[in-house]
Amino acid sequence: MQGLSVAIPVLWLALASLSAFAQTPPAADDPVVVVLDGKEWRKNELEAMVRALPPDVARNFFANKEAFLKQYALVMRLAKMAEEEGVPAREPHRTRLAYNRMIYLAQAATDVRAMKITVKPEEQEKYFAGHKDEFARAQVKVIYISFNDNPLPSSDPKAKKPRTGAEAEKLARELVARVRAGADFSELARKFSDDEETRAKGGDYKPLRPNDTTLPPQIRTAVFSLRPGQVSDPVRQTGGFWIFQLKDFITPSLAEVRNEVYLAVREAKFREWIEGVQKSVQVEVRDPQYMGTGSPKK
Repeated sequence: MQGLSVAIPVLWLALASLSAFAQTPPAADDPVVVVLDGKEWRKNELEAMVRALPPDVARNFFANKEAFLKQYALVMRLAKMAEEEGVPAREPHRTRLAYNRMIYLAQAATDVRAMKITVKPEEQEKYFAGHKDEFARAQVKVIYISFNDNPLPSSDPKAKKPRTGAEAEKLARELVARVRAGADFSELARKFSDDEETRAKGGDYKPLRPNDTTLPPQIRTAVFSLRPGQVSDPVRQTGGFWIFQLKDFITPSLAEVRNEVYLAVREAKFREWIEGVQKSVQVEVRDPQYMGTGSPKK
């Protein structure tokens, strides 16, 4: 029963739709494929129910239908037992069920609103004109100097010993000094970089965006504080030091980033809507002391 405690809350969401699917009129070419605790399920109604579940749960069904249905039948039986015991009417279960329903409906409301958002071409053009910096790309070259302060013992006496963090930092700073003194960054990348993919291309790296949240903050700061031609100080990350050289900072045309602009406009419209809903919500604090926000009214 240990693993069941995680699956039950997710599968429970399907139970509410059980009666609706059970009333689906059978078709001549829709055979009964399984009987769950005495109830016949036809192929179409079963798969319709599964498709209404969260995607990760639906994937579990198609990965192993029999195992999924055995667990589903168990959850059905346990839910029925809880109903017979009057659990939904007792606390804390009544409040928790109501809370889960509220959360689900709130998410559904945002999904419905998102589906209704439309973006016109002129809205994309206006947004892009006012937010070009958000879509700009930094073309960079990189050198990666790896290190390992706790290497595993090697049985090969000829194996190359990895650099320590101190050794890697020393080499990285030497390379930065050489580039700033006029050395060719690409040649140094081909000779010293431990990143195989970029080393073969003379350090050429994918374009970077200033609002790319997948980049560590230290790297974003290092790259976007450079001017074309400048090289960064070594940036320490887990397992290595990165050195960046900014080649150019370009702004693509709207045609090149139209899909990104479309998504940005949709996000802006949705954010405006949800903030409007938030502002319309009324919360009146009658006892600030209880809330921890001040002294009670006299």
